[in-house]
Amino acid sequence: MNPYDFVRINWEIPPVRRKPVWHHQLVQQGKQLYSGSLDVDIYAETPIFVSDPRTVSPNGREPAQFMTNKQGEYIIPGSSLKGMLRSIVEALGNGCLTLFDGDYERGEIRYKQLVPRDFQKCSENENLCLACRTFGMLSGRQGGVFLGKVNVSDACSYPAKVYKYNAIYISTLSAPKPHHEAFYLNEAKNRIAGRKFYFHHSSNEGIEAEEKKANRYIQPLDYETAFHFHIDFTALESDELGALLQSVTLEEGMRHKIGYGKPLGLGSIQLAPVCLTLVDYATRYTQSGSGGGKKVFKGNEIWNALYEYSDDFVDNYRSALALEDLQRIWRWPPEPGTAYYYPSKYQWFDTSASKGKRISDTRNVPGGR
Repeated sequence: MNPYDFVRINWEIPPVRRKPVWHHQLVQQGKQLYSGSLDVDIYAETPIFVSDPRTVSPNGREPAQFMTNKQGEYIIPGSSLKGMLRSIVEALGNGCLTLFDGDYERGEIRYKQLVPRDFQKCSENENLCLACRTFGMLSGRQGGVFLGKVNVSDACSYPAKVYKYNAIYISTLSAPKPHHEAFYLNEAKNRIAGRKFYFHHSSNEGIEAEEKKANRYIQPLDYETAFHFHIDFTALESDELGALLQSVTLEEGMRHKIGYGKPLGLGSIQLAPVCLTLVDYATRYTQSGSGGGKKVFKGNEIWNALYEYSDDFVDNYRSALALEDLQRIWRWPPEPGTAYYYPSKYQWFDTSASKGKRISDTRNVPGGR
C-alpha cells in the first residue's frame, strides 16, 4: 500500500476569512477571547527520529543521533510540533493552502490553476483564514504579516522515560512525484487531491534497510519514550481555540505523526494533554475576588474542558469530509497486516494496467519501493 494518502478538501466551502483579533487586544467588548496555556505529554508509539545535524557523520559510519538541547535532553523542536498542529487545523478547519504554490519538478508540473482563488494562501493580514489567524501569516510586502497567537515550546524528554532503538540503516526517501496525476489529482483531474498525510504502520517491518552508502544510518528512540511540551496562546476567538484544542486531541482512535522517516513507519506519537489553563483578562482586570480570572483544569476535569471549548469549532467549522479521511489515515491501532511502501516504477507506474489507478488500488501491489 502506498505510504501516504490525501485528505480531501471540500471545494464547495471556501475558507472563512475575517479580520483577526490582534495580539495586544486581550479584551474586546462583546466577544469572548481566550488566553492561557496547554501542557502536553508525548508518548512514542513507534520508533521516532528527529535528526541532530551536528551528529551526521561525513563518511556515514556513525549513526546520526536524535536532536538534543544544551542540557542533553532529547527534543522535538517546537517549530516541528507547531507545523504538525497547523497542518491539522488547515485540514480540519478548511484553511488556505499555505505551502502550496502549484509548481513542481522545475516548473514542468503546474497545478496552481487547479486551486480556486478562494483556497489559495492568505495574502492580506486583515483578511485571514482560521489557520492563519491562529498560527500566523507571512506574505508579500503589501499584504503585511501576522505573527499568530500560538507559541509552542520544544518537547523535552523525560530522563527516566528514554529508550533507544537499535542503530539502523533506512532506505533513502524519494522526492514527491506530482506528475503521477492519478495520485495527486482528483478523479476528474480538475482539482488537486488534497493534503498529504502518512499512514501509521502496524509493525516495524520495512523500517530497516541494507547497509548501503545510499541508505541513511540513524539512531532512533524507541517505543514509550516520553516528552513534554507547552503551548501558550493569546487572544484566541472561540473557533480558533477549538481548532487548536482539536489539533492536539484529535478523535478517539487516532494518533499524530512527526519526524523523519514517516513513509517507513517512524514517528507515530500519542499526545496526552495534562493541564489546561485559561486566563480571562476581562474578569481579571474588572472584578475582585474572582480567583484572578484564572481557571486550571487537570486530571478528570481536563477532558470535559477540552470538549467544551472545542464545541464551537466542531459544530460550526470542522470539515466532516477532512475528518473522515484523516480518521482513516491516522487510525490507531493501524490496520493489521498492511505493508506500506512506494510502488515500484517498473511494476506499477510504467505499466499500462496501472494507468489511471488511484492510491487505494496500491493495496496489493507486488514489489516495493
